[in-house]
Amino acid sequence: MRSLIGILSFCTIVVFIFCLPADLIAQNRPAPEGTPISAVVEPNPVENGHTVLLEIDIRGLGHPAVGLLAKFNGKVIPVFNHPLKEEGIFIALIGISYYSDPGAKSIKLEWTDSDGYHSMPIEIEVIRGEYKKEKLRVPKKKVSPSVDDRRRITAQRKEIKAAYAIGHPIRLWEKPFWRPTKGKITSPFGTRRLLNGKLKSYHNGVDFRAPTGTPIYAVNDGIVRFTKDLFYSGKHVIVDHGLGVYTTYSHLSKFSVTPDQFVGRGQEIGLAGSTGRSNGPHLHLGAKINGVTVNPLQLMQILHPLVDAGAPVAAKTVGAEARSE
Repeated sequence: MRSLIGILSFCTIVVFIFCLPADLIAQNRPAPEGTPISAVVEPNPVENGHTVLLEIDIRGLGHPAVGLLAKFNGKVIPVFNHPLKEEGIFIALIGISYYSDPGAKSIKLEWTDSDGYHSMPIEIEVIRGEYKKEKLRVPKKKVSPSVDDRRRITAQRKEIKAAYAIGHPIRLWEKPFWRPTKGKITSPFGTRRLLNGKLKSYHNGVDFRAPTGTPIYAVNDGIVRFTKDLFYSGKHVIVDHGLGVYTTYSHLSKFSVTPDQFVGRGQEIGLAGSTGRSNGPHLHLGAKINGVTVNPLQLMQILHPLVDAGAPVAAKTVGAEARSE
């Protein structure tokens, strides 16, 4: 009896499969050779902690493509129309984690057209950045938090995660990104940090020299998503620039903006300070792209081709001249 049931079940499955529409049976097949879709990745190879710009050209298809998307490390990456090029050219911004192992990686393009579902791999090479070590002295309690402080840190991380989940779906900037202050860079992105002699973390942003009270400016147009005094970052601001691009400003002494407020490039968002885990007054500028922490200055360079402007990106300091525009 069991054998008879098994045979009947198998026959039912076979009949079901052969009755499926042809376009469903064809799903998950790779794109055929000569697929008229091209893609360019810049830069390639790319350092860990950096961002790549993927440009996708589907004009050669000759018919509409539905559901075009990119996937990297199992995560869906939003794909958008290129803001300066003709219809049929798309872009995707992909952050490479600082902790990514060096070697070949694959970005997967997926789309559906009149012939069904297609996919195409795009190979990139991740290389290890030449990041140095840095020794810092900070208060002991900031290196080894107490039980109460650890609870506070956990709660704050949940708030930060919620702030990043709000992301604006369109590009909010139209001009190049500018530096947030005129101070010199005192600590670059990616430095491995020895805090009081112990290797605790890497430097996930760029530090600028800024005496307490120095005005700090938004690097571009965006929406303020978060302002709060955090255990590690001190007074901290998150600005959403759209398309999954965020910048952060840490260790401020004072906030000049509030959540949900729109800010323009060059608008004051706060005053520099030394709040949180800090060994002196400065500004810590950070950036995230689609949830991945990346080098903010390299991200600015990557975003430059997406704006129609002649000024060199990140080359000027915003201030009175920017605010007067």
